[in-house]
Amino acid sequence: MSHSEHTLGKVSDREGLGVFRLGMIWAGFPFILAITITGSVFVIKSDLATAISAIVIGSLIMFVYVGLLGEIGWKEKRSFSQIAEIIFGRSGYVAIAGLLSFLVLGWFTINTAMPAEIFAASFHVPYWIVAAVLGIIFVIVTARGIYGMNLISNLSIPAYAALMIVSFVVLASHSGSTASGGMEEVGSRALDFSEILAGVLASFADSGTLAPDFNRWAVDRRTSWLSVFSAFPLGFGVAMLAGVAFTALLALRGIGFDEPFQTGNPVGYLIGSGGLLLTFAVVVAVTNQGSNATHCLYNSVLGFSKLSGKRYLVTTLSVGVVGVIIAVTGVWSLLLDWLKIIGVLVPPIGAVVILAYYGGFYERRRDDAMMGMLWMPWIALSAGWVCGLVVNFTSAASYIPVPLSSFASAFIVMGTFLKVTPYKDYNTRVVFEEE
Repeated sequence: MSHSEHTLGKVSDREGLGVFRLGMIWAGFPFILAITITGSVFVIKSDLATAISAIVIGSLIMFVYVGLLGEIGWKEKRSFSQIAEIIFGRSGYVAIAGLLSFLVLGWFTINTAMPAEIFAASFHVPYWIVAAVLGIIFVIVTARGIYGMNLISNLSIPAYAALMIVSFVVLASHSGSTASGGMEEVGSRALDFSEILAGVLASFADSGTLAPDFNRWAVDRRTSWLSVFSAFPLGFGVAMLAGVAFTALLALRGIGFDEPFQTGNPVGYLIGSGGLLLTFAVVVAVTNQGSNATHCLYNSVLGFSKLSGKRYLVTTLSVGVVGVIIAVTGVWSLLLDWLKIIGVLVPPIGAVVILAYYGGFYERRRDDAMMGMLWMPWIALSAGWVCGLVVNFTSAASYIPVPLSSFASAFIVMGTFLKVTPYKDYNTRVVFEEE
């Protein structure tokens, strides 16, 4: 390692990254096959207008949400876990940082397993061998820290852009007949706008909440916000809308597809074409999903490194091995149901962190005040979680997106506490350990 990842301390000003490098790192996070497939799923489960409007609105909401959290990282030059320690306390932050670190480790295993399955099925190689090899490569890239994220993003973004262009060109040249129903007939309308918007927000809620992990490297506020913009709405929106457009065009041209995870997306379609197109699609899918996998592992390692007090490299190897084992054994598939609760659990955390920071709670706790007020963020979190669960398991989910309901509840409760609770000085100090 030629530099420190500052898992316990601050990033220095001289180590800051400019808008292009940090923007590429952020864009390489959501500009991926999985998000394109998600767009395909949304249009199949709803309709063209609903899917497009939910994706556009959701991408803009994510820009504001991630941008605010990212600015906190830029101002403090600290990771999410370090910031959470002040807001939730030395004991409480363990649960918060542990939860998010575990969730993104789950995404690392899924984004390792997905390209491994594609590769194994395309070239008839045992899945476990491919998953092990890819997982090891992704761990090595992650060990390079923020520079590793920049490297793989620089490879992934142009490769995936080229793949999408090729796939649309190949589809346009297909000789199939045009369906009489037109593009407006795409979709089963099984999900309404609220449910699709909830899916859009939940698909990156956990990683988006960990924005300080990346934006602590920003050289200034402009870099912080522009780098987030490269991911939300740009990379995220383009990737997801590409899935919508591709699946809709397949239907428009009368080309049948089984499921978006198969032939209803650009990668699946090119793989089905065989030959060089198959090889090209598989190589790009591996690189592309690897970009997301390494970013998720990076977030996970920062959290676990802070929690354990171990060095970044040591934590990367230990946590990475666990993730690779989960991917190789196939246990990762059991995580899918667990990850569905992201829309309930994660947004209230972001709401409390945003309001605690911009509402003065963070500053006062950092500077010795309000040290006895730890009940405030936890009651706000509880309110958000309860509201999210109620909406999720009732018909209200058809009208109110679950992530927005859980976020708003926590935000309102935390805001009320900050307004009506007098500040007290408990003469207790939060002490940071520096690397």
